[in-house]
Parts: sequence; C-alpha cells; structure tokens
Amino acid sequence: MTPFLLQVARHYHPAPEISRMCFIFPNKRSIAFFRKYLGDLCAAEGKAMIAPKCLAINEFFTSMTPLVPADRLSAATILYECYAALNPKAEPLDEFVFWGNVLLSDFAEVDKYLVNPSHIFRNVADFRQMQDDMDYLEPAQKEAMEHFLRQFVRDGDYKRRFLRIWDILLPLYDAFNARMAEKGMATEGQIYRRLAERLDSESVADLLVEAFPGTEKFVFAGLNALNECEKKVLRKMRDAHLAEFCWDFSSTEIKDPANRSSFFLSRNIADFPQAFIPDPEGLPRPVVNVVSVPSSAGQAKLLPRILSSLTADTKSVGINTAIVLPDEGLLLNVLNSIPEEIRDVNVTMGYPMHGSEFSSLLEDIAAMQTGAREKGGYVQFYHRHVWGIFSNSLLRSVISEKAEAIIRQVRLEAKYYIDSRTFSEDPLLGMIFRPASDIPSYLKELICALAPLLRLQDGREMELEFAMFVYKAATRLEGLELDVQPRTWWKLFAQLTSRTAVPFKGEPLKGLQIMGPLETRALDFDNVVVLSCNEGMFPRRSVAPSFIPAELKKGFGLPTYEYQDAVWAYYFYRMIQRASNVWLLSDSRTEMSRSGEPSRYILQLQMLYGFDVRRWSVDAPLHEGREEGPVPKTDGDVAVMHGEAFHLSASALQNYLNCPASFYYSKILGLKPSDEVSEALDASMLGTVFHETMHRLYEGRTVIEEDFLKAASRDTGRILAIIQENIKKQLRSDEVEGRNLIFEDIVLKYVLQVLKTDLALLKKHHAKEFRVLGLELSRRKTIGGFRFVGIIDRLDSFSPGTVRVVDYKTGKVGEMDIHIDDGNASQVVDAIFGDDNSKRPKIALQLYLYDELLENDPRKGEAETENCIYQTGNLFVQLPESIPASGEFRRLMRERIEGLLKQMEDTSVPWSRTSDPKTCEICDFKTICGR
Repeated sequence: MTPFLLQVARHYHPAPEISRMCFIFPNKRSIAFFRKYLGDLCAAEGKAMIAPKCLAINEFFTSMTPLVPADRLSAATILYECYAALNPKAEPLDEFVFWGNVLLSDFAEVDKYLVNPSHIFRNVADFRQMQDDMDYLEPAQKEAMEHFLRQFVRDGDYKRRFLRIWDILLPLYDAFNARMAEKGMATEGQIYRRLAERLDSESVADLLVEAFPGTEKFVFAGLNALNECEKKVLRKMRDAHLAEFCWDFSSTEIKDPANRSSFFLSRNIADFPQAFIPDPEGLPRPVVNVVSVPSSAGQAKLLPRILSSLTADTKSVGINTAIVLPDEGLLLNVLNSIPEEIRDVNVTMGYPMHGSEFSSLLEDIAAMQTGAREKGGYVQFYHRHVWGIFSNSLLRSVISEKAEAIIRQVRLEAKYYIDSRTFSEDPLLGMIFRPASDIPSYLKELICALAPLLRLQDGREMELEFAMFVYKAATRLEGLELDVQPRTWWKLFAQLTSRTAVPFKGEPLKGLQIMGPLETRALDFDNVVVLSCNEGMFPRRSVAPSFIPAELKKGFGLPTYEYQDAVWAYYFYRMIQRASNVWLLSDSRTEMSRSGEPSRYILQLQMLYGFDVRRWSVDAPLHEGREEGPVPKTDGDVAVMHGEAFHLSASALQNYLNCPASFYYSKILGLKPSDEVSEALDASMLGTVFHETMHRLYEGRTVIEEDFLKAASRDTGRILAIIQENIKKQLRSDEVEGRNLIFEDIVLKYVLQVLKTDLALLKKHHAKEFRVLGLELSRRKTIGGFRFVGIIDRLDSFSPGTVRVVDYKTGKVGEMDIHIDDGNASQVVDAIFGDDNSKRPKIALQLYLYDELLENDPRKGEAETENCIYQTGNLFVQLPESIPASGEFRRLMRERIEGLLKQMEDTSVPWSRTSDPKTCEICDFKTICGR
C-alpha cells in the first residue's frame, strides 16, 4: 500500500520548483504526514531541499484577507447587538446564545455557498407574490419554493411565529455584516465570500502574489466536498494556470455512482482535472473484521487482543495503525486500554474540557454563586452546591488540613444554608466561598490560587491547561464589558468553554494513532480499527438545527442531509481503501436510545460489494449474584452487647428480627449513615415535629385542664411558632418554605385534633382535667442480662386506678398492633417473631417493652396499665381506644424475648442476612453488605 500523500510527494518531488509551490490540504494532520514523506524522499536521495509552503484549506482563505477572524463568542455578541436593535422585545443574551449560534451557522452557509441573501431571506409574507413571479429563480429553486409554500396555505400560530423570525433575517444579516466590517473582523463565511466576490473585479493572480509572494503554483490535495466559494476560487486559479488538483478517489467502491461517497467525484474531476492518477496498479481489498460487543467500554477492552493480532510483537504497533473514534466519549477508555508495551501513542483528538475535574468544579462553583442569597447582611450558600464542591476530587487533592476540618464540621452540622463566614479561616475555601461581585476577577483569582497547588502534583498537566484557558476566557469576557446578570454571565461562560478541548502532547509522526473520522482525511494506514461503528454514530444521524427549511436549502444549493450523508460515506470508504486490516466494532446493546444496529457501511461492504466480512461477537457473561454467607459472631461481639455503653430498644429488636446482619452493622460495629440535609420533611421528620410540638404544649404541667385545652386550641399562632421552630431544627434551616409549608399545616391540624381528642376524652370520663405522669419519659431496665431503654411519648391518667401508655403515631397502625387480648396473644407473638418482615406488628413489640419498663415504676404504682395509640389519621373520625395489657401476651412475649436474647449472645448463631429483598432495598448498609 502506498499512501496517497506519499504518491503526491513522489509526483512533485522531482520538480525543481517544488520549493516555490504551496500545497493545500483538508487539515493540519495531513500536512504533517506530507512533510514527513517529502523528508523521507530527500533522505533517500541524500539531498536537501527547501520545504514548500503547506496550508489547511481554511488557512489558505484566511491568508488572503486583512480582516481578523472572529471567534464564536465575539461573533455571537455582535450578532446579539444587531438583533436587539432590530427587535425591541429581544430576549436576554443567554437565551439568545443557542439559536444565535444557529443563525451564525446559517449565515456562514449562505456566504460559503454564495447564495443571494435578499432572495433566501425574503419575508415569508411575500411568498405568494414570489409564487406568481419567480422568473429570477432556477427551476430547482422554483420547485423547492412551491413545495415549501404548500405548507403555509392556512393561517396558524406556527406560521405567525415563523413570519416574525423571518421578518428580521435579512436586515439582521445586513446589520451583522456591516457591524463586523466596522470592527475589522469577519467570520469564516464572510472571509470566504469576500474573497470570492473580489475575484469578480480583481485578478486572482494579483491576489495570490500579494498574499503568497514567491509562490508560483498551488496544489490542492485530498479535498472532497467543496463549497461554492472554494469552487469559484479554484476555477479562477485553474483558468490562470496557477493550480493543480490531486483527488483521492481510487477504490472501486468510491467510484461506484450508486455509492453516496462518489457524490462529489464526477463534478470535481470534471471541473478540476486530476494532476496524476493515483494507485495505477489498483487497490487490493482489505480483510474486514466486524465485532459486535454489548458495551461501549467493552469495545475499548478488546483493543489489546486486536492489536496483538496485527503483529507478533505488540511493541511494533506504530504509525501504520489507527484507532478511529466516532464517539469521542470513548477516548479515556481507549487510552486506559492500550497495552503498556506500546509506549508511543499519538492522540489527534483533544480531550474535552466538559469531561474534566476542573470543569466539574467550575460548574459547581457557578451553581453555588447563582444560588447564593443574602440574609442578615451575610451571604449564604445552598447546601447541595457546597457539598458538590466538597466532593470534587481536584479540590480535595489540594486543600489543607484546616480546610478538611472545616468540611467535616459543615457536614456534621448539615445545615440547609451555609454562611460564607464558615470558611473564612482557610484562605482557599474563604476565596471560593465568597460572593463573586466581579465574576471575571473572581475566576482569575481562583485560578491563581489553584494553579500553584496543582503544579506540585504529578499528572495534573491537563487540568493546568484547562485552568489557563479559563483564565484567558475570563479575560476575554471581561474585555467585552457585558451588561448582563450574573446568571447570564455564567451561562455565556459555559457556552464559551463547552467546546474547548486540550490537545494531547505527542509526536504526530510516531506511534499508534488515535483520531476522529475527520482527522483521517487524506491519511492512509495499514491497520484501521473503528469503534462505535453503529448507525447514528458512523454515519452521524443528527442534523444541525437551522432556520432555513430543508426544501429551501435544497433549492438554493445549500448543504442538506443528503450532502452530510455523502460526506460521511466518503470518510468511511476513503479511510479503508488502502488498508490491509480493518476492524469495525459496534455496540450491540438495544436499551434506552441505542438501537444496537451496526453501521450501514458494514452491510454495504458485504451485500453490495461482496467483501468477505469476518463476523465476531462478544458475549457479556451473566454472573449470578454471589450469595454472601452469614457474618460469624465472635466473643468480641458478645462483649460489646454486654458493655456499659450498649443498650437495646424496641427499634433495635425490630432491626434484629428483620435482619441480624443489619443489627450487627448498626449496633455492634456502630455504623450509621452520614447526616444529609433534607429538602423537605420526610415521614420520620414529620413524626418528630409532631412529637416535639405536643411535648412543648404539655411540658411542665402535671394536670391538663379543660380550660387549658380550649385556650390552646384557639392559640394557633403559638402552636405554629412551635411547629416552625421544630421544622427548622429538623431541616437545619433558618426558615420554612416550599413544600414544608404544607407539612407545617398538616402538623398543625394533627396537634389541634389531639387537643380536641383530649377534650372529648374528658367529656367521656365526666372530668375537668387529667393527670400527666410523664412526657418523653425515659426508662431503663435489665432483661435477660441486656440493658433496655425506651422513651414513652406520654404517661397519663384519666381515671383513678388506671394509667395510659400513650404513643403518638403519624403512620400506619395495624389491627394486631393494639387490639391484643388473651385470645389472639399467641397469633400476635408468632407474627412479631415470624419471618415476614412486612407483617410484623412492630408497635405491639414497642408497647410490650414500654409495659415491661414501667413494671414496678413508682409513677404507675399499683394502677392497671392500658395501652393507647393516638394515630393522627384516625383521630379525625373516632376516639382512640385504651386496651388493657394482656397477661397472656406478656407471658408469651417474655418467653420469646428471653430465647431471642440467648440466641443473640450465642456465638454459634451467626449474624445472618435477611431473605426479604424489600428489606434490603431500604437498608442503610446495602452497599457494604454484599447483597
């Protein structure tokens, strides 16, 4: 195989005037290879030469204008100035940026394809008149226009909105061009158009002499799809005998008129004759291997095996092998999969900034700054934004011990909003967590603080490159003096940096080549490995958004979907035409948006051109979930349970009955989930707020009188104040807002209903008051050698000789939780100690322990104990029942509890795992359990 660029070099190398030539290629990568081939030819002859000038096609056009090429952001802001002047109701700049970029793309196409803007941007309101008089249009344009007009035969909102946009397209285009000219700037499309239009009145030879003094001939090599500006310039150069053309169309497949890759072939060769015929001996077909892999990362993991199959010594894999990535998201996976013995790797693709740790940090900082608020004269930051910054690995790698201590304290406090003063003791955190009144200065100060710390670490070169770009971007935006809100500024900044990529440093002419499809233009490799060779990825399925309908684009000769399809087809067939080995890997998954469909090119090779395609598939083996065995119980575990600090409660016993392993993690190892800030009250918090509110209302009173209950029911302001205080405490916030206002109202209704219930119970007992024996009453007792503790919500008495154990419940209460007598005692006990966690009467277990803890308690004395549940939902429809403690139930429970406690301290009984998957779903320890 002789690479195309080597053939070009051989054709022109003997010419003595080669040093006075200029070679124009599709991209910079092809320039590097061409120069290498020229150098090799000179070295073989032992002669030196003056290297010719080499340019990419866009550099060639830019070199012939005095205008300064405008970057995307500058062009977008100038376009917005023009748009706002034409539209008094213009939306903010950040909302304009997206479709402002669409307009820039449309304007660029109109310019590059020399379309008359007054024709294509004519007001849609004039279309009916245009339908009557279209003599100035070509037949194809007339047909497209008539098809387009048929879509607007009736009035409607879509038509009105369409008309409003098109009303200003032409004046916006004119104003934008005038404004750019005033500033001495130009977009690439404007540069192309102005050069092409100059040739209507000026000699191309004169223009070239001025721009390229000493250059006598221009060679265009490896181009394909030419726009009208390029065609016009090339025709003028052809007619002036100043240009020659080298087209890369050799394989049978590209020459096939039925193949989309040949779309531009016949016209290019007819207009610009070939300087020489490449590959006169013909091209052999490559060996094509197609591999189906049910994973994107799995494709990268196959690379070592594929590369080892290409040569006996993997170390020798070098510049003759290219890995092509239509999906740039696979770049890191590919780099991590390259065998260690391949030391030389050249990555043509840049690593996108949006995938870096530095970009993630900036996104979190932007969110924090735009979500900040001022209260009491100080700035506060929303907890999620703060914790997002804390989680950034780049920041965590450079912060001090003092900063770590501050972070731990902030996490421990778990506040809803965090005051900026919290971070003042650490210079770096203090700088980050401060209000950014001047955002560009804030960003530059941040980078100046981070960069020296990153330089001290190995492997941070890429992040430093991103930091440098951010510094420059902030300086550029600062220079624009944009009068926008901070949120808009951050959005513009994100737009500016979203497409940024840092090129990898490496020797472009040495080692394994990794590149995107566009970088393969004009280049040839013996071995080509293409990943993500799926329909929709290669070729790309997406169509760029545009304000110009497809019918109009086709009629006016602008690029359409068919054009893009032809370009992608050329990329593929040109890329493999001189290869010896081709590996095409596709992702076979069909979930979500993936169709799992291989690229159409694979079927074309096999079905249309008769390639002997070798198909392989990689199966992802399904491994059954490994069932973790029980955790062994040790003497140390038993010692913990009998230690001074250890105690059991109703919830601990329930946890053990549900899953002994969960009990082991929480009670024996002392593990607990980290505190997190809740956005709104959950069920547990709601119950806590209700409990605390009732406690505050009755606190300090030994007797609750009827008059007190009536007065308290009317004093909703005080109750609301207590509720709000408790909600703030639960959320660690200094205000109640959003959904929590609804929960506040719910708790208020619950509290008022409890007061009404107690009034009704007084009436039922014909009393004016009832006694309060205890609120949030804590009791301890040793049972079976274990210390037990329990907190009783309320202990009261409405009649002599009877004491009620009252438990407030905002959740569900089952029939067996409270209605227990000697007749069903055995059934309830079996359910408590049964295997079905969902049917376990947990409240019954809790009330039993309360009765045990109150046995022989002086507050109860000789009075009989009754259990009563204030279930908030039922209080609105009926009074709560007081159920006497069943003697049989207590007897059976004592027996089972004693047996359970003996089991818990028996080292021959391990900490087993539950068999109930629903219990695992809500377990705090599911990530470490092994299930």
